[in-house]
Order: sequence, then structure tokens, then C-alpha cells
Amino acid sequence: MIPFYFILLGMYLYYSKSKYFPHSLSRPGFRSTRLIGTLCTLAGSALYVRTDGWAGGLLLSLAACTLAMSLIQLFAVLGRSYFYGFVAVVHALLLIELFFHAS
Repeated sequence: MIPFYFILLGMYLYYSKSKYFPHSLSRPGFRSTRLIGTLCTLAGSALYVRTDGWAGGLLLSLAACTLAMSLIQLFAVLGRSYFYGFVAVVHALLLIELFFHAS
């Protein structure tokens, strides 16, 4: 879940600079959004490669990038409440993962 979270964050930051990003959602206000999005995506891909080997990790990161961009675009178009609900679910799953990984 942690590598997928990094990829999801990177895809959100990259998509937020697109002209297709809905105006009803908040955009990040800093300048180097695409650079940070790319670095987050690369960090998530590197974590997948580290845990599953280079071939499996690259395949998982490709699938995660596709899923992340699809989910972000789907929930961004549905509306603000759906998108923020999706963000809350992702953060809850990340906290559960971190809690059980630490114990």
C-alpha cells in the first residue's frame, strides 16, 4: 500500500496541472508540482522494484500507475464529496497498513 500511495500521490500532483482537472477541487499551490509528482511516482516504482524484483516490480508499478490515474480521474469527475471520500479511504487504508506493519 505504501508504494501505491506514493504512485497515487504522484499521479494526483501530475494530473492537477492538467487542463482537464476539475476547477471545483483544490490544486496544489507550489510551482514544481510536476517534478514532485514525478519523484513520488519514481519512489513508488522503486519500492515495488525493491520488494518484488525488477521485472515484477516494474509490472506492478505499471499496473499501479494505470490504476491510480484511472481512480483519480474517475473520482475527480464525480464531484468533490466523492473525491474527498476516496482520499479519506486511501488514507485510512494507509494508516491500517502502517499500524499492522509496525506491530
